[in-house]
Amino acid sequence: MRLVYRGKTKDVYEDGPYLVFHFNDSILGEGGREDTGGNEVVGERRGKGSAVLDETEFFFRLLEEKGTRTHFVERIDERKARFLKAERIPLEVIYRELAYGSFLRRYKSWVGELTPLGIVEFTLKDDSLKDPLITEEAIVKLGIASEEEIREMKEKTLEVAGILREFFSAKGLQLVDFKLEFGRRDGELIVIDELSGDTMRVMKGKELLSQEELREVIK
Repeated sequence: MRLVYRGKTKDVYEDGPYLVFHFNDSILGEGGREDTGGNEVVGERRGKGSAVLDETEFFFRLLEEKGTRTHFVERIDERKARFLKAERIPLEVIYRELAYGSFLRRYKSWVGELTPLGIVEFTLKDDSLKDPLITEEAIVKLGIASEEEIREMKEKTLEVAGILREFFSAKGLQLVDFKLEFGRRDGELIVIDELSGDTMRVMKGKELLSQEELREVIK
């Protein structure tokens, strides 16, 4: 296999017609503090990579069962899995069920914590720019995605929100937010990358679930 990308939480290898993700034990956060919505590596925790893969496998299979196509193929071992190749669109598509995290920091006195939102936002996936918010008009003007693709990404994100909301609600839990990435494959937009405690936040009461607690939910 050939290493094609080394990221904050995983290494990506090319394996013929597939990609192999190797999930590491890096912990994400902001300002040195662990935060599942963060974009910095603030440490490591043994077993964390395996937990992320457990969650990604579970949620991608759940999406597939509900009719939302992903690029997940199969698990290889505790920390590696095989995925279909796709042309990655350099956007993070964020669904916010409730106001939390960076949304609160961005708008401060304009919104209260856990205010219901139900909105979709786009950020440009560029670590050097700290993944800034980007308007739909700018996405089109910069040639990142077409208007039709933007509509489809929003529709699919709302579909995923419905699937996750139903799943967590049945367990007495509250979906807070999550982010997705999309890729083009055979003329179709599919969900790519991962869907785990690194890319979503879920609450029990007023407390966020930890990575380990989320892992227990899916067992």
